[in-house]
Amino acid sequence: MKHEAGRWPRALGTSAMGLLMAVLGTTAFTWWAVGPLRLEPLIVLVVSAGYRLPLVLGFVVVMFLGYVADLISGGVMGLSMVVFTLIYVICQLARLKLDIASWPFQMLSVGVLTVLAHLLTAGGVTLTVPSYVPPANLPLLLVAQALINALTAPLFFGLNEALVNMLARLWPAQRKATP
Repeated sequence: MKHEAGRWPRALGTSAMGLLMAVLGTTAFTWWAVGPLRLEPLIVLVVSAGYRLPLVLGFVVVMFLGYVADLISGGVMGLSMVVFTLIYVICQLARLKLDIASWPFQMLSVGVLTVLAHLLTAGGVTLTVPSYVPPANLPLLLVAQALINALTAPLFFGLNEALVNMLARLWPAQRKATP
């Protein structure tokens, strides 16, 4: 019988993994970047939070991840928070009808939502920075980044689940009230 992690270990694990991945994204993962294409584990964690965390607690976690992404990126402050929140809300709505337990569905969700996240980001930067001109090869970049994120999604889902399960084992068990 598989033990389902509670909401607090999942929220803390997702937040800690997001912080770690954001830091690694600017250090250890930079060797892998090819031009504008890079590993984006935070989008994977936002999708995971959208399908697996309760609404309000997940909203707090996703806002934290967006804030960390904004601080580290040095771009338009608040843009990642808004984009991550929109992706989170879409996942919360999809969760009512879909289950993300299978890795092909995880990959598909991450791929599609990566395209949406980048379109929203490009739109936000276009609105806030008048001198910004989207690259001419944006559609090709979107498809390539979606493929990279989709192919690495099982790895980051697995790392997040491992941390969440470890925290769930360490988390004190809930006591049941005795009559």
